[in-house]
Amino acid sequence: MEFITETIKTPVKGKYDVIIVGAGPSGCGAARACGEKGLKTLILDRFNCLGGAWTIGFMNPLFDHANKNGFIKELKDRLKEKNKWGGFANMSFHYEYMKAILERTMQELGVDMLFNTTFSKTITEGNRVTGVVVENIEGRSAYLADVVMDCTGDGAVAADAGCEFVVGEDGDYTECQAMTLMFLVGNIPEKWKNGGMIFENLNHAYEKEGLSIPFTRPYLIPVPDTRFGVVQFTHMYNYNPLSAKDITEANIEGRKQMIEAFEALKKHDADLGCLELIASSATLGVRESRRIIGDYTVTTEDILEGTQFPDGVCDATFNVDVHTKANKGQRYYNVKPYQIPMRALLPKGWDGIVVAGRCISGSRDAMASYRVTGNCCQMAENAGYIIAYAKEKNIPIREVKVLEVLEKGKHIL
Repeated sequence: MEFITETIKTPVKGKYDVIIVGAGPSGCGAARACGEKGLKTLILDRFNCLGGAWTIGFMNPLFDHANKNGFIKELKDRLKEKNKWGGFANMSFHYEYMKAILERTMQELGVDMLFNTTFSKTITEGNRVTGVVVENIEGRSAYLADVVMDCTGDGAVAADAGCEFVVGEDGDYTECQAMTLMFLVGNIPEKWKNGGMIFENLNHAYEKEGLSIPFTRPYLIPVPDTRFGVVQFTHMYNYNPLSAKDITEANIEGRKQMIEAFEALKKHDADLGCLELIASSATLGVRESRRIIGDYTVTTEDILEGTQFPDGVCDATFNVDVHTKANKGQRYYNVKPYQIPMRALLPKGWDGIVVAGRCISGSRDAMASYRVTGNCCQMAENAGYIIAYAKEKNIPIREVKVLEVLEKGKHIL
């Protein structure tokens, strides 16, 4: 059944050089670069803060940060000044301070921010993206831009425009990697102040309860300068990441697993039974959904051979990490340090749009390496510099000599 309605009149609320949809690590990296270069920039997000997985998702640690300059280093330096960096493996951070630092950065650079604002529709003219339609407390509004950056993680803007994409293995949506709902705990015992894997504790407690453990590599990850931490444990398999019903059910299952884990530890574990459950994250950790087809697709061979590109926008070193149902664990193997090319961020056959984050063009296993937040942030930040240079020189993004621009600004190494 379909309903035919009258055409909805949508007011245009603004025109920007760049609109960034999604304010997670990639969106914030992009906004940092565009703001620094003086572009009129809008970043919007459906949540009430910046940071996405970093903040709303309780995601720690910040993987693949050590080889990054630019915004990642700047964030680390600011967090260190406040004694809010360190924690687990010396690469974790305080969520609320991360929110505040990101917001202050955008204010300092004159970047416009819209929170509690949901992407609704992509505006196109032929094969060019020209803006987005959003929904928020003001109702339905349109914003126009010379370039729209899709930093949604799911490639939502690109997909709505009509850009080609792939999902999962051979199009099987339910074979995407497991989803995780992180949860915050307090009263971490002194002996666990540095965190660590808690499989033995949980598995023993689960066996006592007659339950089957959903994940065999759970971690307790302390938040620096607190007695709090997050637990990476819940794993929800065989859900379609692009189905509202499946996302709802995965959230429900995640909270069920969280309560089971907490109650089992409290009942049967002398070490971690004192943990206090505080809250589940406000969003799922979705490891895999759309991969937009770009001018270039990062291959599994690229990451195994350490391919370097003349248009490289990110140096990636994180190994392949696929969370599988088969072993309730991780399929994990090493890569050689490699680069992600700008071409992988440009949807094939489309102008006016750049994608960044885990939704760029790559093989499934390549995505399982570059999807971590340090890489998402850096690729988007450097893409922002490329966009700014293209505008300054009044040339298409595809004509920018990427290596010259980034080496001149020392943005990569």
